[in-house]
Amino acid sequence: MIALEVNDVSKTYRQGNNYKIALEDICFSVEEGEIFGLLGPNGSGKTTLIKIIFGLIAPDKGKINIFGYEIPKERTKIIDRINVVFSRAGFYWNLTGRDHLKFYGKIYRVKNLKEKIEELIELFEMHDKIDMTADKYSTGEAMRLNLARALLNEPDLLILDEPTIGLDPILALKVRDYLIKINEEKGITILLTTHYMEEADRLCRRIAIIDEGKIIAIDTPSNLKNKLKKEKICEIGVSNLTSQLMEKIKEKFEKCSYYENKSELRIILKKYEDVAEIIDFLKNNEADVISVHTEKPTLEDVFLYMTGKRLRDKNENL
Repeated sequence: MIALEVNDVSKTYRQGNNYKIALEDICFSVEEGEIFGLLGPNGSGKTTLIKIIFGLIAPDKGKINIFGYEIPKERTKIIDRINVVFSRAGFYWNLTGRDHLKFYGKIYRVKNLKEKIEELIELFEMHDKIDMTADKYSTGEAMRLNLARALLNEPDLLILDEPTIGLDPILALKVRDYLIKINEEKGITILLTTHYMEEADRLCRRIAIIDEGKIIAIDTPSNLKNKLKKEKICEIGVSNLTSQLMEKIKEKFEKCSYYENKSELRIILKKYEDVAEIIDFLKNNEADVISVHTEKPTLEDVFLYMTGKRLRDKNENL
């Protein structure tokens, strides 16, 4: 059975005298019991799409169906079967975390609410903050509370917008493990947005790559990476890589794709022979090459190859 259908959804916003296309002819479906990912950088249209799917804003055109019900027209018929977590959590700031869970638990008519709350407090390691008012929560703590709230009613469709943003790496791993667990054991369908390639790779059965409001590819993580099977991924360590040198590299080796941070240049090549030419070019421009190695392609490489842009800052927390 199809849990979610998105058909030809488009959305445009007015900015002063101009118009910005947020989404353009978005089409995909999510099977019941599937974890489906929307992978794209910040500003690519992911959150706008989530708001349309949940019925918070209307598209300019297109249709959304959840378990066969049209959204937002028939949203009230399935509201108790879905839940959503947005990356920017909203709370009643004068209520404690525990009060929030009690409040929403009663709205969702959760059975064994006290036990469920304790289970979620344990999962998200909220013991030291759960009885404090929400205005004292950090971004990561607010996200944990928001995730706990959304899981209270064990929805048939769980929609997550950047679910691990603001979480430390250890807790992010625990959240990902829990999402896999509830998907496998309870059959909960999950739609999530992320700009963490590792998160999409680990969690999702299929991924839609979205950029500038358009879906440019939909497939399994392995099939997407296989699109670069014939390409060569080379990472070159450079101790004094500068923006000026990067411009020279891009100008001379325009058939290569790149991404770089302060000390590494990652290149997608057509053939290994190009590596020697690039290294010679770096040395001739007084760059200190400290390492060279090849790797298997990642989803980051796929995104770079398809769009010519980075998915995210390489130094972001995972």
